[in-house]
Amino acid sequence: MTRHWLKKGSLRPILSAALGSIIAVFLFLFVLAQGGFLGWFLFYTFAPIVLYHYLLLLYPFQSIKIERLINGHHLFAGDTLHLTIRLKRRWTVPFFLMTINEYSDQSTPPIATRKAELLAWFTREASLPLAAEHMRRGTYHLNTIVLEIGDPFGLFRRSVLLNKKTVVYVYPNVRQLSMTELEIQRRIGDSSGQETDLANFSGVRAYRPSDRPSWLDWKSAARTNTLVTKQFEPEHERKASIVLISRKHEDDNCFETAVSYTASLVKSLLEYGFTVRLTYRSGRAPLVLQENTVQNLNLTYTALAKLTKDQTLETSDVRMSGNKHYLGYAVSTDIRFAEVIGAFATRSKQRQVMYYISNKTDEKNLESLKSSWLRLRIVAENESR
Repeated sequence: MTRHWLKKGSLRPILSAALGSIIAVFLFLFVLAQGGFLGWFLFYTFAPIVLYHYLLLLYPFQSIKIERLINGHHLFAGDTLHLTIRLKRRWTVPFFLMTINEYSDQSTPPIATRKAELLAWFTREASLPLAAEHMRRGTYHLNTIVLEIGDPFGLFRRSVLLNKKTVVYVYPNVRQLSMTELEIQRRIGDSSGQETDLANFSGVRAYRPSDRPSWLDWKSAARTNTLVTKQFEPEHERKASIVLISRKHEDDNCFETAVSYTASLVKSLLEYGFTVRLTYRSGRAPLVLQENTVQNLNLTYTALAKLTKDQTLETSDVRMSGNKHYLGYAVSTDIRFAEVIGAFATRSKQRQVMYYISNKTDEKNLESLKSSWLRLRIVAENESR
């Protein structure tokens, strides 16, 4: 702590107290030599200020207990962080012109709060509100509180660093995506046509006009001389796979839009009854979310709040594998991934949807990447934020 004070120029309070002592000594010598009411008045007025300076230098500020309260359960990008700092001390020494602020040089991104001010503190406990506006997505490590105290005349200031660790997660912005944006209606119909004929056959029944011609069981019809159709068990579980792709040197706005759109995809698919597998970080196992619960949403939002550009998956890190039980989604800021996922979709005969995050809305250069198996949608920068 002493080394930190020296780096920050904290010798100033000591020099101020020493200068005040010298002035007080000169005033005392002046009074002894000249006397008079004015000299004694100046000395007795200035002497308590000097004593108060030394009191602040010797006061054990590290004995002050700190409690940091966060107002509100969840924070999303763009929200205002409201904090309440509670201070509790053992010795009730009067403090004047007190200000308090958060010091968080280890946070990414850094946090900046408005200073809270208190004219005088005479009691054992005090509560001061702090606020930081326009919070960005990320993980904030609030480790230190800066406490500044002065004298009533503003001649002396002392800054003290009080340690109290708190971690704050700011979630990415999310919004509800429509079924059109998710390509759900079209894809579920195609998927059911591919999978139910192979896996969900349970027997035959009498033909109905609404049945598909491909479901007719011609062998049973020839044997019984009546039209019968194959009967299928309904698909009980719908699954979706989401992968987030970005580049290490990606533009900040594009990257934040990609993270926000990924969170929106997870939230929307869970609400539509899907089991979601989210692959978002290099070297980490995918998140598997089976139910639309607050716990699963918080798990997803926290994981994405921690994500940085250095940790994200790149196009070269992705290995495509076929699984017809999963609907494939990709959110990417790298247009090269469209070639990879397009080739995979054509080869495996599985429809895929890719959301390309870009600050360019011209689709002419992307027409060659579209195919009957790949749906390529352009998401403008800041669209989901």
